[in-house]
Amino acid sequence: MAIRLLSWPQSSGSRIQWALEELGLPYEYERIDRDKMEHKSPEYRAINPNGKVPALVDDGEPYFESLAILLHLAEKYGTTKGLWPARGTERAEALSWTVWAATELWAYMIQYLYHGLDTPISFAKAQRSKAAGAWSRANFSQHLDMLEQRLQGRNYVMGSAFTLVDLPIASVLRFGTRFGASIDGRPNVGAWLARCVARPALQRVE
Repeated sequence: MAIRLLSWPQSSGSRIQWALEELGLPYEYERIDRDKMEHKSPEYRAINPNGKVPALVDDGEPYFESLAILLHLAEKYGTTKGLWPARGTERAEALSWTVWAATELWAYMIQYLYHGLDTPISFAKAQRSKAAGAWSRANFSQHLDMLEQRLQGRNYVMGSAFTLVDLPIASVLRFGTRFGASIDGRPNVGAWLARCVARPALQRVE
């Protein structure tokens, strides 16, 4: 088995490195030089035609988009490691919550940061939409409530143990809270996020 992760620190590639560390898989981390635009080179685009990070090569097979990479790792390696359900209702829930993290929670949160808050990554004030900020904030809040309810009586999204389902959701909220997105008033989410970010595997991520 030969796994190559092509990325740079503090990017969406960090969640893939976190997953690899949780899985205990040997891998080679190839740090892409953003300043030299290595992610736009023909060699890199042969792996990731989108010209962004991360990219992953597993036994010669190239993958791009962090959600696709995470699902590949989960399906191929996660079950035997106890980090991904094999089949049935639990697998359906695992797929649904993992995709939800990217298509719903992240999508509304990032637009809230862009339009509704004053952060280093927000749009310039003249370019912000109050309507977009309010709409995104309301939907982000609704999805936080959904997560709060899911975590009632659970330590993690799938139950008592951490799985790769927790990882993308925690990555989204770890990023968002760093820039001022609030999870206040949701004790289940707060306690769960603290447990996730304290994971030893995450401490090894660049």
